Amino acid sequence: MKEKLARIEKDCLVKVNLAKSLKELDNIFLSLFGKNGEMTLLPKDFPKLSKDELRIAAPLFNKVKTELEKSIEDNRIGLREESYKKLESEELDLEQTVELPKRTGHLHPTTQFIQETVELFKKIGFQEFEAPQIDTDEYNFELLNIPKNHPARDLWDTLYINNKTASNKTNGLLLRTHTSNAQIRIMKQLKLPIRMMSIGRCFRYENLDTRHEHTFEQFELVYVDKGLNMANLQYLSEYFIRAMIGKDIKARLRPKYYPFVEPGFGIDAECVFCKGKGCQVCGGIGWLEIGGAGMIHPQVLKNGGIDPNAYSGIAWGPGLGRMMMLRYGINDIRSFLSGDLRFLEKF
Repeated sequence: MKEKLARIEKDCLVKVNLAKSLKELDNIFLSLFGKNGEMTLLPKDFPKLSKDELRIAAPLFNKVKTELEKSIEDNRIGLREESYKKLESEELDLEQTVELPKRTGHLHPTTQFIQETVELFKKIGFQEFEAPQIDTDEYNFELLNIPKNHPARDLWDTLYINNKTASNKTNGLLLRTHTSNAQIRIMKQLKLPIRMMSIGRCFRYENLDTRHEHTFEQFELVYVDKGLNMANLQYLSEYFIRAMIGKDIKARLRPKYYPFVEPGFGIDAECVFCKGKGCQVCGGIGWLEIGGAGMIHPQVLKNGGIDPNAYSGIAWGPGLGRMMMLRYGINDIRSFLSGDLRFLEKF
């Protein structure tokens, strides 16, 4: 054991003195004190020694270990000092110009899609209306025929803001779950007939996957006039899908429940990735749900100050992220908010 320790010490000191970089010293340290280093494994042989040999080997082992560690650290400090001296002698020419490659920026694909959507519906008489992203429970739910404790609230996975007022009561604020929070404001503030569109960011506590994001852009039409019916809603759906995705894309309305419309429908577009056969993106059904729609519920019209016996209305709202997936052939909705320049530069 004594001879083995002497050999290890001698070989190590030679290597340490010849080391020219911190990386070399790190390698030497690991070869000695790493998981399988010589000095790490050496104590495993102690049980084989006699008591007399152990009395000599144990203190010697500690002495060699301390000396080797100190030698490596001293040389590490010396190499650092040498590198600092080299830096002191270096000069930086601040007047030297470097030609960098020119890069031209562009609008985010979501912004481009929003602008196209707005222009598309302006052509048929719709105007923009902006509603707040942080809103009250009243406008986001209650006035839309979704009272407190209504089971349909579970559909929206709402993110609430638990900020308390001076009276120690919660202020009832939330991040809007849909652009439908604009509906009642539009009805109360504007004169009939109404052709408005609301477009912007919404938030939900979603389990993220290829089709779901916690933050997303939604587009909604609020159309109120005399004599509106499902034929108008079908036309708007086909007008939007065929203009923004392609003339050959099939669209369908599927019965679905939403408290603020009656009847209600899910708007589906044929999956461009599998052509209706079923794949991972569309969940194996061949269609991708892009939004919800329906005839505005009579109670919601009343809440907006409109007589449901004289007027009818359409509420129609697709998610723009899924529309963009179909248009651009993107198989993961999370890509749009990833900030990955390799993805964004494609647009």
